[in-house]
Amino acid sequence: MKRLFKFLLITTFFSYYFVAIALNFPWINEHLNPLAFTGERTLVQVSSETYLGNYPTVTNLEDYKKTKGIRRVITLMDPEFPISRELIKAEKKYCKTLGIEHIVIPIALFSKNPMDYMIIRDFLDEEKKKTLIHTYFYDDRLVMLEKILKRY
Repeated sequence: MKRLFKFLLITTFFSYYFVAIALNFPWINEHLNPLAFTGERTLVQVSSETYLGNYPTVTNLEDYKKTKGIRRVITLMDPEFPISRELIKAEKKYCKTLGIEHIVIPIALFSKNPMDYMIIRDFLDEEKKKTLIHTYFYDDRLVMLEKILKRY
């Protein structure tokens, strides 16, 4: 009985800890940057109007707007995940503050389906604006998108 109580207490603590981290991830991301060890590629220019990169902080986005002329941000993060949802909410808020268009086009984390990426290519061809496309860190989705955008 004592073991069961201890197990429930520990499980409750770690569940609460995980939820607290998930709900405050924008703050954690800004102050601690938990995925910095993944090998940061800050910004890659694919065409004269398209850049690929990591999740932009407020200061990065202000800088990109001034120096690169970014007018639209497209995120490939999936809002179904709690952490991504919170990051997207925070990003939408500071994009609105800076007067930058914010678009969410969720792509599955390990998607190798070229049609997912062709939709983005077609979207970029329709409206010529300086665009930053990102995931949280420069992962396989952006590598695949980079190949497709350079090829077509």
